[in-house]
Amino acid sequence: MKLFKEFIITREVFLNLLIMLMWGHLLLSYFRGFIGMVPGIGNYQMEAQVVLVVCIIVAALPSVMNRMAVIDWLFLASCLCIYILNLGIFHKNYDFLIEKMFSTLCIVIPYFLMGRLLDIDKYLKPMLFISTLCIAISAFYFLIYMRDPAKMAERYAGEYYMHQSYRLLPHVMLLFWQTIKKFRLWKFTFSVLGMFLIIAYGTRGPLACLGVFCIIYFFFYANFRFALWIKGGIIGTVALLSVFTQQILLFLQETLSSVNMSTRIIDRMLTGGLTHSTGRDYIKVKLYDILETTDSFWGFGLYSCEHFTWHYPHDYILDFFYTFGYTIGGLLMLIVTYIICKAHIVSNHRIEKEFILLLTCATVLKMFFSSTFIQEEFYFALIGFCTSILIRHHYNKQAICPLKCQAKNTLTT
Repeated sequence: MKLFKEFIITREVFLNLLIMLMWGHLLLSYFRGFIGMVPGIGNYQMEAQVVLVVCIIVAALPSVMNRMAVIDWLFLASCLCIYILNLGIFHKNYDFLIEKMFSTLCIVIPYFLMGRLLDIDKYLKPMLFISTLCIAISAFYFLIYMRDPAKMAERYAGEYYMHQSYRLLPHVMLLFWQTIKKFRLWKFTFSVLGMFLIIAYGTRGPLACLGVFCIIYFFFYANFRFALWIKGGIIGTVALLSVFTQQILLFLQETLSSVNMSTRIIDRMLTGGLTHSTGRDYIKVKLYDILETTDSFWGFGLYSCEHFTWHYPHDYILDFFYTFGYTIGGLLMLIVTYIICKAHIVSNHRIEKEFILLLTCATVLKMFFSSTFIQEEFYFALIGFCTSILIRHHYNKQAICPLKCQAKNTLTT
């Protein structure tokens, strides 16, 4: 009730709702499904979603505009200019650039503003609630609702649900983060449920990102009573359970099969093919070969990989090189890396450092397996979040310097 009052009963209610909508955009697909079951408006699913989103954006716009600084306008203007230049220079990509213009300029890049406006201390609890809701509804939909044989034909094409798995990933990370930070049974339950869903979706990338995040956070960030003993105990438990790996995997395989979910990851673990490349090595070799054998100082432009069947390089570094060329791509990548690392170093709030780790694992690490930076919403949110930390640090430093000079003058006199 207290959270409801602080979050909803306020002058900034629409700004709060907008930030939560951006964090929990996964729920919009289920919102469309719900509208589809309502008599009379079931045929207007997309229209209902557009009305909902536009109303929240319009209502929140005054609060957003009041908080925008010069750097925000410069960033958005720079992104727009880069996109327009790509339209004018890379004619081969024109159709793809037009097709993805709305999603890129109006959905993905504005996530930079979400990062700039995000006060993680203020929004953590609402975000935790949204993430729990995402996991709960996803579990209901895939494990209960879709088990009905009559609805099996409605499932996504293919053996596994890559996009759904990656969309759920940040929410599962958030639950694990908060479970390790302060254990509560309900947090642990939904964390495990989310991890089970990621395994059941059959995509290795999200599971790897989740594992890396949990290991780094638990061993290098988490600090609690008897931490050394507990960490040692967990390592020992994992080592002991590894003896029964075969039995555990067979149990998971049977469980996933019983709920009609993919056993792809478990099958690969059992056959020893978990780390086997499904074409990524070929893609990297092919794209690097193109870069080396052509005059590509400026790269090949945004969405240039759409000409191929794989759509993106499956490699974060190669993505920048192929899009902007070695020089400009390398420079842009170094700037982003500097912003992220510098923000992590200068931040005085532990929760901010931990959230940077979460977003980095959910976006940068993810892009070594799937996706492209120009379609990764939370990647721009990460840049915006780190930019806010650097700006705050700059102003704090400026405010402290006069005080130090005044104190020094006082001592000398």
